[in-house]
Amino acid sequence: MPNDALRDSLAEKRWLTALSKGDPSALGGLYEMYGERIFRYTFRMLGNRTDAEDATAETFLRVLRRSTELRADGAFRTWLFRIARNLCIDKMRQHKLMELPSDAHYSGSEERATLRVTVQQALSDLPIEYREPLVLCDLEDMAAREAAEILKISVPALKSRLYRGRRALRDKLGGTLERTS
Repeated sequence: MPNDALRDSLAEKRWLTALSKGDPSALGGLYEMYGERIFRYTFRMLGNRTDAEDATAETFLRVLRRSTELRADGAFRTWLFRIARNLCIDKMRQHKLMELPSDAHYSGSEERATLRVTVQQALSDLPIEYREPLVLCDLEDMAAREAAEILKISVPALKSRLYRGRRALRDKLGGTLERTS
């Protein structure tokens, strides 16, 4: 295990232990470790900054509500992403989010911003069973086994969805990318 991963694992265990004992600052420590990743995940799933911020906040509120049940057993990150995933699914059931966010801000040149918006739109248009593995594995750099646990599917099923999702995304972007180049 690389030093950074070991340090993060030890810090996570300390924060989880402190949170289970009622230390209010522990939630802030866990948020510092995972808040940005959870936000990125929810934003990529929902395509809307406001909804992603709400889902991120609710994810950590649920952690706080269940703090007495937490164990520092190494499965926390998987559990955390599963909470965020379920919140995203609930949000998408409430209203379809297939439009581009009006409040999205992208850095870089105009062409690059256009490309990002195009990719986000294509990702949003994919069926959720393809979008989720792509976001977890390709955008969040999560291992296939952990992503499969979060999605409650087998690793072969995850890999199949990844393959199909990548192919579908490539098909959606094919004509668009040719027009922008």
